Amino acid sequence: MTPAVHTLTKIRRRRPIVLGYHGVAPSRRRDDLSMLLVAPDRFRAQVEMLLAAGFSFVTLAELARLGAGGMPPPGLAALTFDDGMRNNHEVALPILREYAIKATVYVTIGFIDRTSPWIGPGGDGAMMTRSQLRELVAEGWELGAHTMTHPDLSTLDYDACLREISESRAALEQIGGAPVQTFAYPFGRYGPEAIAAARDSGLIAAVTTGSGSWAPYEITRAMIGAADPLPIVLLKLTDRYEPLLKSPPMRVLRRASKQLRGRVQQRARPAH
Repeated sequence: MTPAVHTLTKIRRRRPIVLGYHGVAPSRRRDDLSMLLVAPDRFRAQVEMLLAAGFSFVTLAELARLGAGGMPPPGLAALTFDDGMRNNHEVALPILREYAIKATVYVTIGFIDRTSPWIGPGGDGAMMTRSQLRELVAEGWELGAHTMTHPDLSTLDYDACLREISESRAALEQIGGAPVQTFAYPFGRYGPEAIAAARDSGLIAAVTTGSGSWAPYEITRAMIGAADPLPIVLLKLTDRYEPLLKSPPMRVLRRASKQLRGRVQQRARPAH
């Protein structure tokens, strides 16, 4: 047993986990400055480590039902993908099919059959089509709501939040022909109005990106990025990553990194 699998085995005995991804595809850093695309071999290795540690995989809706309003039983793992990138269907699905694992995809309705606004022109930023979403449902995957337009819900009032959530849920149910039971907050940002809207829209659970708890509408996820080395992945799964990010030294580093990415993005924009 490797040290990583040993660590994951200890986590499995204590609690369930939820991992969050965006895309699974090779990428160059200049085309993926937000580091959303995890390399396929790295994704496969992460899944195989979780299997070696003894985790059982469920969809997010299944996990929420088992939790019944609190923490679900230990030993369960849910894989989730945000936005609805086409490589979820073309790359992640075949990999997970090998291990009989079903996942949850949170779909932004306005992104369907378009390209991701966060992936450069040389990257794999295509989004899924309606037929591909239906194929995921046929494979047993869960489709979850992710709003109509991907707004920052923490800036919207209750009515606007309810509209974004309810309309996206209804549209996705029509596309997939299956009930939509869970939701992911865009950017992981939300406030009391968004929580109330998610609850009042009839959903059974909502997930965050990093922060959160096991409360039904603030379920925490470990968001896995393209550049995350194994120690960082393990740190995120042990719940030590978020407190570390909020420490004063890390705040300074994150601010500097954000400024650097902004300058790089500015230089990458074509001249008009």
